[in-house]
Amino acid sequence: MVMFSDTDVHEHGPDEKISVRDRRAADRYEAVRGGEVVGILIYERRRHRIDLIHMVTDPEHRGEGVASVLVRTVLAEARSIPMPVLVICPFIESWLQRHPEQAEGVMLDD
Repeated sequence: MVMFSDTDVHEHGPDEKISVRDRRAADRYEAVRGGEVVGILIYERRRHRIDLIHMVTDPEHRGEGVASVLVRTVLAEARSIPMPVLVICPFIESWLQRHPEQAEGVMLDD
């Protein structure tokens, strides 16, 4: 079984924090700021990998780094296990093109 931490906290701006929590029962990670869910990353756990299926950021919080915090957190945790990641989500694919240093352990095609 893959064990990710329940919550990782990342600074956002001078006074804001984005927390990332794994909601295993819902198969998704949530980005939370000020008690409000501002983004989600839907995944599917498989025996030997995690599939990143879809990412959604609250339209009011786009451009604030929410998606980057979610992707970086999930990829860092997967690498720490280590657990390969299959990217299905087109947004995450394009994000990885802009951040190739984050591609370790990532598969873009099954």
